[in-house]
Amino acid sequence: MGSNPTSSATAKPGGAVSRGTTVCENDPVKGEGPQRNDVPSWRGRLLGFRLHLSLSRRAQFVSLFFLVGVVVLVPWTVFLDLTLPRKYDASHWRLLWTGFDAALIGVLLLAAWAAWYRRQILAAIAMVAGTLLFCDAWFDMVTSFGHRDEWLTLLTGFGVEMPLGVFFFWLYRRIAMTTLTVLHPDTSEIPRRRKLRDYQIVELERDVLEFESGHDDPSTEH
Repeated sequence: MGSNPTSSATAKPGGAVSRGTTVCENDPVKGEGPQRNDVPSWRGRLLGFRLHLSLSRRAQFVSLFFLVGVVVLVPWTVFLDLTLPRKYDASHWRLLWTGFDAALIGVLLLAAWAAWYRRQILAAIAMVAGTLLFCDAWFDMVTSFGHRDEWLTLLTGFGVEMPLGVFFFWLYRRIAMTTLTVLHPDTSEIPRRRKLRDYQIVELERDVLEFESGHDDPSTEH
């Protein structure tokens, strides 16, 4: 049998309880000593940010910009399909592929660094790496149709590049879902969403970001 928590909260007229200090001598969750909810730690303040889920004018403009891009690209794609030749002798063919592979190597190196040091930027790098790998597989396979290396490019595309691209997209989703789970704790009133596309863009108020300099800094404590 665990010990009963004791509370120093005072009752107000009407049965309301003031937001005072609540002390629990045996916290079964944190395994710590007496806890006081009137003095939150820096971690509590960090997780207690007030979140705003609203579509600002800037977001509306960006959405409209993307929509206009789609409207422009649809007829342009049809035009290219009707006018481009089936064969074309491209100049700087070697530079094209070596430059693309050099960019892919750089992104993979950044991904290795971010994963080693557990940086949040790994999510963005994973999206870029996955996109480059799918582009690499697409151009390799399409440009090899009808040539002797067709089967080799199909093997590397479906067996190496595309699975790696899927892994990087999965990695991005895992990081994003973990981050959003911290920002959106699962409660009985608002259950946590299970799909990434169901989350809205989160904006933090500026006033909650204004912490006192040096507060809760271990180096300043005596």
